[in-house]
Amino acid sequence: MHTDFAFNIVNQMSFRVDSLQTLREMETRLKGEPGVTIQGPITHGNALSLYFRDPEGNRVELLIDTPWHVPQPYRIPVDLSTPDKDLWGFIEQKARATPGFKMRTEWQAEIK
Repeated sequence: MHTDFAFNIVNQMSFRVDSLQTLREMETRLKGEPGVTIQGPITHGNALSLYFRDPEGNRVELLIDTPWHVPQPYRIPVDLSTPDKDLWGFIEQKARATPGFKMRTEWQAEIK
C-alpha cells in the first residue's frame, strides 16, 4: 500500500480468470498464504468474484463473468464449494429476481 497519501487511491485490482474451477483453486491456494485475508466469494449478478487483501493490504478481485446483468451495487455471498449446477442456478435465480435484470447481451446492445 502506498504510504505517501492519507488514503489508498486504488480501490482494487481486478483480474478475470478462465473458469469456476480456477476461482476455486485460487480460493484454496490463498487460504494457505500468510498475510492474505479472503473477503468473499460473492456474486455481483454480472460476475462471480473472489476478493482478498494481499499481505500489503491491497484489495484484489478475481472474477468470472456471468451471462446476466443486474443494476449495481449488488452483492450476495456465495459458497464456491457448492456444486457447479447448484451454484450457477442460485446465482441466476437471485439475479432474475432483481429489478432491472437483463441478459448481458441485451444490456450490451442497449449501451452501444
